[in-house]
Amino acid sequence: MAAPPSLSCLLEEPRRLPPPPPPQDGMDTEAEWRDWAELPRDVLLAVLSRLDHIEILMGPDMVCSPWRRAGTDEPELWRRIDMRFHYADGFYLNSRKLLQMVRAAMRRSAGRCEAFWGGSYVTERILSLVGNAAPSLKSLRLIECRDIVDSAFKAVITKFPMLEELEISNCMHRFPETLEVIGDACPLLKRFRLSQRSFYSEIVDDSTAMAIASMSELRSLQLTANSLTNSGLELILNGCPLLESLDIRSCYHICMDNEMQAKCARIKTLRHPEDSMDDYDLSFNYTIPRPCWSAEPIEYSMGCQSPY
Repeated sequence: MAAPPSLSCLLEEPRRLPPPPPPQDGMDTEAEWRDWAELPRDVLLAVLSRLDHIEILMGPDMVCSPWRRAGTDEPELWRRIDMRFHYADGFYLNSRKLLQMVRAAMRRSAGRCEAFWGGSYVTERILSLVGNAAPSLKSLRLIECRDIVDSAFKAVITKFPMLEELEISNCMHRFPETLEVIGDACPLLKRFRLSQRSFYSEIVDDSTAMAIASMSELRSLQLTANSLTNSGLELILNGCPLLESLDIRSCYHICMDNEMQAKCARIKTLRHPEDSMDDYDLSFNYTIPRPCWSAEPIEYSMGCQSPY
């Protein structure tokens, strides 16, 4: 398989397509040959809007000048930047190239970027770049990021006062200090997703719940494999009166007894700790293992006995 074009497509003016070949006898020239450079701009933008943004940076820029201008000079195309599920040090992408791509995408957004969704390659440098270039960001989704630490994230999150959606899924580090400031730094936050790779049965920790309880505008919350207890969940329910959707799958320290069911009665969409993970959209990378409880009967989750 030939390698994709290099990042020279971000810097060099592409060549125009060669002229059409002379028509042959019996050939319908219009049907056999199209000058794609003459594609109407609105149609071209509709086509580009259906591509991954890394695909735009690696391909259409090389077609011709009109295609390059459409991909470069239209900030609307870069208002929502989706660069998830791309990995550094792979077949043709490395961290340096991905940094260049994010920088190019932010430049093309002309300060109007409202959503940035990134994958494992996102570093503190990239996160800081987004923080400086997207003051009106409303959605930030980070998946499987290995290189972002709590102190760096805490400094950047304060730059997004307009944030309405935040996802931190399957990241290597935890962000206790960041979580503590989100409530004040992002007062408009409505959707929060904090997913973890594993549930640790030996840990009981309501600190995350205490931080989430300060996010008073939340409508949707997903906590996967978190170590919060019933006390922590009650803090969230009291601190987030507008909450409509709650997903606490694989949070096995939660006991959904009659009392807790009654407290959650106002939640329109509720996923229980024992509910199936089959429709979990990140499960292709791993399966959250069920906890290995002691062989002795133990009390957990505010009084529920382990079913294992």
